[in-house]
Amino acid sequence: MKLPVSLLALTLVGALRGTDAKQVTIRTFAFAPKALEVPVGATVVWTNADDIEHTVTSGAPDHADGGFDYSLATKGAVASTRFDSVGTWSYYCKRHSFMRGEIRVIPKGER
Repeated sequence: MKLPVSLLALTLVGALRGTDAKQVTIRTFAFAPKALEVPVGATVVWTNADDIEHTVTSGAPDHADGGFDYSLATKGAVASTRFDSVGTWSYYCKRHSFMRGEIRVIPKGER
């Protein structure tokens, strides 16, 4: 079942309250932070702070890898992914291909 973005945002914010989620903000056509290092099992939450639609799409503009693909259509929209294996995941915005970010997942205790 697909939830409307506003309901999805409320559901995710409520579900993630009190967790150890790591935050990425989309503001002024950029992901901040651009690179984020998290331990295995961490959840990353992207929040759109712009007034226009952005996406968070796993891979690169010339090669989306199918890992995740979220549309954050409105200001305040959120999406999240839990990273359960060590590795590096690149992502970008399909509407603005110059917007790119990276999640580096490391073993627990290696920080």
